[in-house]
Amino acid sequence: MRYNRVVMTKKFFVIPLLCFCVGFSLFAASVTEDSFFKDYVSKNWTTEDGLPGMTITDMLQDSKGYIYVGTYDGVVRFDGVEFTTYSRAVDEKYDFATAHTLFEDSDHNIWVGHNDEGISCLYTDGQVKKYTVDDGLVNNKINAICEDLNHNIWVGTAVGPCYITPQGEVLKPQLDGAVADKITVGDMFCDTAGRVWISTGTDLFVYEEKIIKRFPGFATLDSRAVYSVRQDKSGALWFAVGPCYAVCIKNGEETVYDVSHPHKKPSSVSMIMQDSLGNYWVACDAGVTVIHNGMFSYYDTTNGLPDDGATVLTEDTEGNIWLGLNRGGLFKLSRGKFLTVSTESSINSICEDVSRGVTWLGSDNGVLCYENGKFVDTKLGTLTKGLRIRHIGFTKDNELLVSTFSTDIPQICMSANGNIKTWSVDDGIVGNRDRVSIKTSKGDYYVGTAQGLTVIYKNGTIDTISKRLEMENTYIMWLYEDAESCVWVGTNGGGVYVLKDEQIVKHYTTNDGLAGNVIFKIYNQGNDIWICTGTGLSILNQSSETITNFNSLNGLGTDSVFQALVDYTDTVWITTNKGILSAKMSEIQEVVEGKRKTLTVRTYGKSDGLDTGGVTSTSYSLKDSQGRLWFTLVDGFAIYDPVKLGANQHLPRIEIQNYMIDNESYDYHGETIVVPPAAKRLSIKYTGLTSNSPERLQFSYKLEGFESDYSDWQSTRVISYTNMKPGNYTFTVMALNNDGAESLPSVPVHITKKPHIWQRAWFWVVSILLLALGIFFAVRYKIYTMRRYQMQLEKEVEQRTHELKLANEKAEHLLLNILPEEIAVELTENPDRIISKKYPNATVLFTDIVGFTKMSSVMSAEKLVTMLNQLISKFDERAKREGVEKIKTIGDAYMAATGLSEETEGDSVKKMVQFAIGLLQDVRDFNEVTEAGLQIRVGINTGDLVAGVIGKSKFIYDIWGDTVNVASRMESTGVPMKIHVSEETYAQTKDLFKFGESVDVEVKGKGIMKTYFID
Repeated sequence: MRYNRVVMTKKFFVIPLLCFCVGFSLFAASVTEDSFFKDYVSKNWTTEDGLPGMTITDMLQDSKGYIYVGTYDGVVRFDGVEFTTYSRAVDEKYDFATAHTLFEDSDHNIWVGHNDEGISCLYTDGQVKKYTVDDGLVNNKINAICEDLNHNIWVGTAVGPCYITPQGEVLKPQLDGAVADKITVGDMFCDTAGRVWISTGTDLFVYEEKIIKRFPGFATLDSRAVYSVRQDKSGALWFAVGPCYAVCIKNGEETVYDVSHPHKKPSSVSMIMQDSLGNYWVACDAGVTVIHNGMFSYYDTTNGLPDDGATVLTEDTEGNIWLGLNRGGLFKLSRGKFLTVSTESSINSICEDVSRGVTWLGSDNGVLCYENGKFVDTKLGTLTKGLRIRHIGFTKDNELLVSTFSTDIPQICMSANGNIKTWSVDDGIVGNRDRVSIKTSKGDYYVGTAQGLTVIYKNGTIDTISKRLEMENTYIMWLYEDAESCVWVGTNGGGVYVLKDEQIVKHYTTNDGLAGNVIFKIYNQGNDIWICTGTGLSILNQSSETITNFNSLNGLGTDSVFQALVDYTDTVWITTNKGILSAKMSEIQEVVEGKRKTLTVRTYGKSDGLDTGGVTSTSYSLKDSQGRLWFTLVDGFAIYDPVKLGANQHLPRIEIQNYMIDNESYDYHGETIVVPPAAKRLSIKYTGLTSNSPERLQFSYKLEGFESDYSDWQSTRVISYTNMKPGNYTFTVMALNNDGAESLPSVPVHITKKPHIWQRAWFWVVSILLLALGIFFAVRYKIYTMRRYQMQLEKEVEQRTHELKLANEKAEHLLLNILPEEIAVELTENPDRIISKKYPNATVLFTDIVGFTKMSSVMSAEKLVTMLNQLISKFDERAKREGVEKIKTIGDAYMAATGLSEETEGDSVKKMVQFAIGLLQDVRDFNEVTEAGLQIRVGINTGDLVAGVIGKSKFIYDIWGDTVNVASRMESTGVPMKIHVSEETYAQTKDLFKFGESVDVEVKGKGIMKTYFID
């Protein structure tokens, strides 16, 4: 509805004159209930979904189908599933940080204007070229980009426009004398006449006849605050004018639209777009206004938009509307497949009343009546309010049967003239939990309850026939009468009973091949009986008595099947515990006939307009007289109109995005992929470009030359190949959308796997020739070598003798590293002799690292062993210098001895104490270099011991005796970075070193011992 707005009364005095000059009308919104956006389903992407930022600066759909989004963190490419960001933070090839404005030129290159970095062109071949003030731009702050009819790229900057010619030259257009030298460009647009419109938000300029002129202004509006200019399909120009107007100029006539929102008046209008249906979408800082069919509709934060700041609008090739928001990220409006109507209680059953033109719904709160998109009050609704309705359906003579869970009126019948009759338990109904009822061809009512099956005969008498039929299970779930007047009774756990003349003639259970014994629905489809169970769908061929089951094993994706409906397109709609699914009838028939094993099932959700918590097991949905499907839901009902919407026949466009050879990734731009000989793996990443449920796309691929058939349909978007033989291959991929529309194969990707040199034909030819020459020269060489053999043999004997001598010397050197020299000599001369000797006055030293066990639990093995090796090596070097015999290391413990050779008695003890003092210094030096902070304990004892060699292989030189044990105790009872000695050692060195007072120490096996610490 259009009408003149009161706020413009100041203009009304001049309206007659203005209408005479240019024609004028001013429109504003009608305050009426708006259902325009009910047909749309929204989806919002934010930083949580992969967007680098919440502020969208610009947006476009390129010729391939990608959505490009400008953000302050770079330009983002979106295929409907994955965001790919281009900026220097991701790849240094893209030398920019921000994307303030976007444009695709006629050659399909993407131009990106930056905040203060100039403009970049992303060419289709993957090359990137950047222009700045150094290349001739008038300023690096880019606000707008467009292309004129001569293919010049116009660049709007903070100080004015310039343009880049197809040859790459940057030029500045001529300005009219009345135009200021500096223009802060906000937006630019080239119309079909070749004029370039330049808007600033405060003024408007136009480039025509090779000069920029100031636009004279609007005849009907004082404001010059033009934010953008666009042209619709008819050629009319639309101007986004602040604070709240859209101005259309067509054939000299101006029409002004006030696009203010009821809850908020905008301060700026960012852009106007005409969609493929002819509606005009206006983006402003109060939300979105749509001008359609002479009416205005508003979309903002009051009815679903996450942010009122709509900065940019675009429509994709499939009719989806994309919005870029100032603080709300990326937003999409798609026409939903389903219209969902919410109710306060679950809807369990639904039926169409053709004669009254209404739809009846059985809910958990009574019977509802739906007429012309609204709920209306009825006598039946008043009667059943508060009752749980389990089933509602019409008989052939237009009676409405209602089954309830009620102690008073479990069964209700409303006649065609509106008269209502009820039956209760007192009347003979077997139970008050009535689940389903039908009227048979004989005129009898069959009433199925949780307690049994009751028949209300045509003459008014009532009988519970389940009592005399000896049914094993009398919990009735469903009733169906076939063309032969047989009544099929579905039970809750007992399978299906078939009654003829109130006698059981057949009984189907899982033992007969039925998918399950809990029966939800039974009906005929062609010559088959379809039985929906808690563990799958069973199709019974009555002629052959064969049953084919459908469940999660053959592609149904679920086991519990509540109902199946077939629409006029031969699509089977299935309500399940996982929601609403669909499959092609042709595929179901192929499975029945054994021609295929699995179904291709499509699922539906919020992105299709199905905004619900699901369906219930008692759900009884409907196909109405117009072919529409009505689905009952736990929180309302949904309507699907195949006539209005149809299947999505927009075939996805396949794009090869990149490929990876082993671990190296490359962007794909149509080139032949060359795989090096040594490469082990080739991975190809692809996508299907569609805006309608892209996440549900399935793909089938084939690598010609590697595999003969296309793969099964699958959701993966990356495929890898290994063990490719040298040769040429061709890769193609197809996509299948959620409505079953199958795309053509993609443009072939040519792949060449290079052979190794030994895999080339010429290599084998050359190899055979070389082999022949080799044999020839080998024979000649053999003769020559035989002549020299004698001399070489003599030289070899001499060499071997020398090598043996060197080996013996190395063995002796190695032995001396393991054993004392005199022991090594004796063992060499007498290898079978037992080597042992007692030493009366030997000195033994033990030392270990304090806290080593704790240290080993927190340090890596490599670091621990490196540190220990460096320290022990220092000890070994000192032992060698000072003539101390290292015995062995045990973990972090170090054991050494003196007095095992021809030494004077006092010298060996003194030598050991000096060695111990040196060890402490080695630790200090080590700590200064490594900052390891190590400490050791040192224990020394002097006395007699036995030394010898043990073993035949990997032998070891070791010492034994009480002297050794006490030395070990001196170490274990010592103090970090102190030398703890026994009384025997003290007695021999007290005049050589300074000792502290004696300390009594409890030594295991020895009792109290007097010991000393060297100061």
